Amino acid sequence: MTNKHTFTRRSVLITGAAIALTATPAFALPRIATGRFSNLAIKGYDTTSYFQHGEARKGASSTEINYQGATWRFASEDDANIFKADPAAYAPQFGGYCTRALSLEKTVPGNPQVWRIYEDNLYLFVRPVGGTKFDEDPAAMLALASAYWNTLELTN
Repeated sequence: MTNKHTFTRRSVLITGAAIALTATPAFALPRIATGRFSNLAIKGYDTTSYFQHGEARKGASSTEINYQGATWRFASEDDANIFKADPAAYAPQFGGYCTRALSLEKTVPGNPQVWRIYEDNLYLFVRPVGGTKFDEDPAAMLALASAYWNTLELTN
């Protein structure tokens, strides 16, 4: 009896590659940027402080809230309560990933010390040049960043 199916190393590799391309990606990007070894959103900075105080302030471990699978820290209980009342209004756009990197089709967590508020939304950038480029044409950068963001598979 003759074997009708001959398996070569090449046919197995091609079949495996085809399955990998059609399967659900093994890596899905977390909806909120956190550190490699921590679950802290925006490196533990208080996301309300940008709006309430006009500056980046570190949060305290004594005032933490879990939201969208990440731990958010706040400088005070009042700031935590402000966030609890409307987290979407205070959380950085794009989950805290760098807006400029997204516009270049890359995903890099933003630096909480490099930020902009534009049309009542908080945007983070990995380096100061990102903020400078954003200032030149926010609408264009946001259009590119949003287009790429919408293609990503996100998890909570």
